[in-house]
Amino acid sequence: EEGRYIEYLLRDFLNKHLPSQLEAFTGFIHRPATKTGNHNRTRRRKEFDKHSAQIDIIVFDKANYPIFERFEEFVIVPPEGVIGIVSIKKALRTSEIESELSNLIKASSLCRHEDALGNVVRGPSTTIFTFKNVIRPKSGFENRVTAIYKKIENTHKDLTFDQCVGQIISLDSYSLFKRRPNSETEFNKKAEYIAFDNSKKDEYHFPLQFLLTSILSAYYHTTRTNINRPGFTSFPSNRKHDIVLGKIENTRLR
Repeated sequence: EEGRYIEYLLRDFLNKHLPSQLEAFTGFIHRPATKTGNHNRTRRRKEFDKHSAQIDIIVFDKANYPIFERFEEFVIVPPEGVIGIVSIKKALRTSEIESELSNLIKASSLCRHEDALGNVVRGPSTTIFTFKNVIRPKSGFENRVTAIYKKIENTHKDLTFDQCVGQIISLDSYSLFKRRPNSETEFNKKAEYIAFDNSKKDEYHFPLQFLLTSILSAYYHTTRTNINRPGFTSFPSNRKHDIVLGKIENTRLR
């Protein structure tokens, strides 16, 4: 029950701050092998139905997309409306990182789709969120985030930029973050990861700020809407990242 409680805490936080069109649920993403769009009857016809593992938090655009099943906060939803995917751990252990990353990659891959003009839509925000750092060494910020980044390198082979995990963040310790490219039209096929040390008391808000920023960035992206993203989240002026962890080769942007 403790696991459900901490999931509820984060879902409740998101539902208080996200636009009313979005809601944070728990459940599954189901990608049916069926017709999509108005005229494309052949799309996915040679595929099979696919679904994700159970996801702790699915941020879903309920205003524009239907829901297959809903039982209170539990849902089964189509991939087109998925804006954010969050895996929650009370205490993320080193041995769990690669399996959590693999589940996020699979779930994110299910969500790849095109708009009415045939343009690939930006993928959902993907996050591993932990309330307590137990990664060894527990002390030593640089060694800790470097160890986590090595797990990303091990699992991120032949992926698109959107499939690469967006962030791994600990409420009491670190925020490991994937930088967005400066230009999507001149994308260099690399995903650069940086990290912030948020163990200082006045920076405890960093993880929640990063989570909101990532979800809003996906929701207000130009491939999804023509509404300008609001100035909602905020970070200290001139606060730079604490370490550049490295760059991972990508096959393409989306």
